[in-house]
Amino acid sequence: MSTNYSIQKRALIPLSLFALCIMVFAFAGCGAASTGAGGAATSTPAATPVPTTVKGFGSVHGCPSDIVVDNTPAQANVILQPSDANTMITAHSGDVIEVRLPFGHKWSEPAAPQGVLQLQTPAGYAFKTNNACIWRFVAQKTGSAQLNFSGRPICKPGQMCALFIMSVPFKIDVK
Repeated sequence: MSTNYSIQKRALIPLSLFALCIMVFAFAGCGAASTGAGGAATSTPAATPVPTTVKGFGSVHGCPSDIVVDNTPAQANVILQPSDANTMITAHSGDVIEVRLPFGHKWSEPAAPQGVLQLQTPAGYAFKTNNACIWRFVAQKTGSAQLNFSGRPICKPGQMCALFIMSVPFKIDVK
């Protein structure tokens, strides 16, 4: 009797993973579109926040860095979230662009943008106030840039884990 149950349980795993993949792809395009319009071209880059390192905190929540920022950094001109993916975001030279990816997924670092955007440090840090992993960029000059992030499930050792990778690309046009 337990052998039949074990076989049925193993058969449900691929079926469950397939259903999860379908749901992820079905909802990947959902969310409100945003223009992400930036502020004036005369804005100056905001100072980077004062970080502290809390071993394991960032990685437990999915951030690539264990640096935690408790104090609120200066307001960014453009704030991007997953709902802004796959839309053209407009910013201006000198704007600070902040990417907020929610806790709960293991987020990747984006490839370093060439020339148009400059990554500020710390990068990929945990910000408890927003329950998000944060990256901040300064728009250096006019042009287009794309930031490609990916999120995976946070898997605990010895437990079953869904297998998916979601792509979160941000297209930025700096004027």
